[in-house]
Amino acid sequence: LNESSGSDLFQFELKHVNGRHVHCYREVQDLYDGTYLFRFRLFESVKDLQLEIKYQQQHIKQSPYIIRGSVYSDGCYCPETNLTKWYESMDCQTLSTRQLKEDFKVYKMIDMKQVLQLAKEKYFKRSGTYSLCHYVVKQNKIFRQCYGQHVGFKMFSDALLLSLSRKVQLPNMEFLMNLGDYPLTSHHDQSSLPIMSWCGSNSTLDIILPTYEITEATLQMMSRTTLDIFAMRTVKHPKWSDKISKGFFRGRDSCRERLDLVLLSRQYPHIIDAGLTRMFFFRNEMQKYEPMSEQIPMPKFFDYKYQISIDGTVAAYRFPYLLTGSSLILKQDSSYYEHYYADLIPYKHYIPIRKDLSDLLEKIQWAKENDEEVQRIIKQAQRFSQRYLLPNHILCYHMKIFQEYSKRLQSSIEMLPEMELVQHGKDESHIKIDHCHCHRTYKENQQQDVSQHVEL
Repeated sequence: LNESSGSDLFQFELKHVNGRHVHCYREVQDLYDGTYLFRFRLFESVKDLQLEIKYQQQHIKQSPYIIRGSVYSDGCYCPETNLTKWYESMDCQTLSTRQLKEDFKVYKMIDMKQVLQLAKEKYFKRSGTYSLCHYVVKQNKIFRQCYGQHVGFKMFSDALLLSLSRKVQLPNMEFLMNLGDYPLTSHHDQSSLPIMSWCGSNSTLDIILPTYEITEATLQMMSRTTLDIFAMRTVKHPKWSDKISKGFFRGRDSCRERLDLVLLSRQYPHIIDAGLTRMFFFRNEMQKYEPMSEQIPMPKFFDYKYQISIDGTVAAYRFPYLLTGSSLILKQDSSYYEHYYADLIPYKHYIPIRKDLSDLLEKIQWAKENDEEVQRIIKQAQRFSQRYLLPNHILCYHMKIFQEYSKRLQSSIEMLPEMELVQHGKDESHIKIDHCHCHRTYKENQQQDVSQHVEL
């Protein structure tokens, strides 16, 4: 097809070789350029999965397609024990590890006994300020003990570790996971602690994992989450000539510059459309910024030509979706970063603006006068998201981090008596255990029963 003809003309079915329908969720998504995305999420594991793709009730060329061998659902416990093989199957070879290498420069060797002793004095005793979990992974089993008053975000690290452990054999390791927004290990600390966090900064030395937001979108794609990288690609955006020629922002009051942006918008409403959807951090100033703006679904952001990306409490976790969209990103200078920022290039993937927004109006005017260059930057940003931020990239990056981290552990890995087992299904709200038949064979002493506790 050379142009969009609508996804309703396609029929997409998944079947067993005997013709029985597979228990799954499936969808056909129009990319509005003559190409279509067919994707599915299995709720049962299948051998020799058959994919039927029809256009107006007629099989397209080579349909039905058959995926030979076993195709496992996300609820199936069948980890690949050969990590190299798993990396190859996930196409991890193209993954950038620039930030990873930078994070580990400081941590040549890790003694967890010493790390835990220092963390106890600095973080564990201050439960009202810090929230962390101490994880132990041994024989592909996951255990944890959490510290702090607010440890609900452990559900994100639990889900990631459990999902990976069903797909690939995790290395034996133990580590500290920061459950808060702010990175913890300061450059000025006498002893740097190798704490894993979802966001980094220029003044800290945490080991940075993909954010819980993009990780959750990866694990719960086509399940509880509706916003993901693929879904953003299927949004039908207005033609560039039909877009509103203004800078756009919606969000809560997570930093002072967001409030400044709203005031700038009121001063220059013909250039900027910025509004706060709710206030939490600056509630004592609410009267100044009322009325609040209505929340707008992210796909509607791209009705505007220029997206203004301002920090939240830390880095703005919506940034991957802005990269995938069809508008120019004007990104605030920031000391905070996510795991992929090291590969972003100003003026290639986005236009930088000063932290105090003092050049924002100037940059918007430049964009209006340079349509051709703006279109080039938008295309480069879209390519970046496809190269670095797809689901396989997110899973690969986690495994690369865990692999590198485990190599540096010097002390023996010990499960403490106070630790609890993180259980498949029970500690994941979106997963139903698939009692599948795993074709991979294990030696008897390596076999795992996900419902039983392992003695360590």
